[in-house]
Amino acid sequence: MLRIDSVVLRVLLIIISIIGIIIFYLPTIAGVVNIGNLFGMACNVLLLVFTTFNKWVSAALDQLYTFRSGKYILRMLGVFVILGVVYCLILSIMMLYSAYRKPKTTPQAVIVLGCKVRGTKPSMMLSKRIHAAYDALQTYPDMVAIVSGGKGNDEDISEAECMRQELMKMGIADSRIYIEDQSTSTSENLRFSKKILDHNGITGNILIATDAYHQMRAQYLAKLENLPHCDPASAHTTVWMFPTYWVREWFGLAHAFVFGN
Repeated sequence: MLRIDSVVLRVLLIIISIIGIIIFYLPTIAGVVNIGNLFGMACNVLLLVFTTFNKWVSAALDQLYTFRSGKYILRMLGVFVILGVVYCLILSIMMLYSAYRKPKTTPQAVIVLGCKVRGTKPSMMLSKRIHAAYDALQTYPDMVAIVSGGKGNDEDISEAECMRQELMKMGIADSRIYIEDQSTSTSENLRFSKKILDHNGITGNILIATDAYHQMRAQYLAKLENLPHCDPASAHTTVWMFPTYWVREWFGLAHAFVFGN
């Protein structure tokens, strides 16, 4: 069962699994540990063990398959793995579409979702979101921005205030920036931003400035909060961080689908 007889294939799979382990391990050096890199490393470690010790693992599986209960367990496990792979592939296609489709009408506002502030300066990820919002504001000169994010215990200013200051440094007029500085989650970002939209009579399409991997969940939650139609203003996640956050988002979307936040 599942024997790998080709030496070339075995070596290739070992190389792939080692590269995968390294890719998902790298973010931990920067202190990023979440279900994305833990799951990614676990899958690659399992692939490495299965490939390296294929003869013994395959023999053990063959032995287990001779038992009725073992046959049932292995079949169920196989179905679970196949469904999981299909789920992740379909979700990834939808995430790509959500991240890079173009607006069909001129948006009236861009909501910039908050991220970590280090003291009074934006983190690398927040800085990229700010630049994505800036590019959108330059493209649509009549559009306003809602910078959304509260103040964490380890932050000197709110994420919203940090974004406002950075956008103003780039030349965006203060009159084009609305502040929402009470939210602590994506759902609250969008819910509280909607109040600002409603208060200012903004009912047209809007953009959401966040990382590409996060766009689908943000847009889904925006629908739950009854915001106008949302299109992406996607920030570029750092390459070595991207796989970890992309995989984490598979779980984040599952949570959003079940719990609505």
